[in-house]
Amino acid sequence: MNNIPLNIDWQQILLHFFNFSILVGGLYLLLFKPVKSFMAKREKHYADMESAAQEREKSTADLEAAMRQREAEFDAALEEKRAAAAKEAESFAQQQRDAARVQADKILSDAKAAAESERQKIVAEANREAVAIAEDAMEKILAAQTAKAYDSFV
Repeated sequence: MNNIPLNIDWQQILLHFFNFSILVGGLYLLLFKPVKSFMAKREKHYADMESAAQEREKSTADLEAAMRQREAEFDAALEEKRAAAAKEAESFAQQQRDAARVQADKILSDAKAAAESERQKIVAEANREAVAIAEDAMEKILAAQTAKAYDSFV
């Protein structure tokens, strides 16, 4: 191997290349492959987390929509019950007004009847007193005329 220019020993070059190949292969197996699998697992883990977060977001949005719909249904039912209660209250108030009106009419008619009865009693009493006064007056007039007629007769 003397005719190699620049004193290059091919055997040394091949040994260095062989060592370099072993070093690259060892590093590949010891470092690159585990790091690559770790990075793939980590990437898969974060992708799974992202898909789970998107799934939770979607389920939350669906749940929120269902809750809004349920809230709207409750609001409609509540409004319906409020309307029914208002209608019932108005009906009850109208019944109370009608009952009060009937009671007021009864009280008024009773008062009118009592007033008429009292008026009739007063008129009857006044008539009796007027008759008594008239009778007294007639007796006095008759007594005076009788005395006059007696005096004129005597």
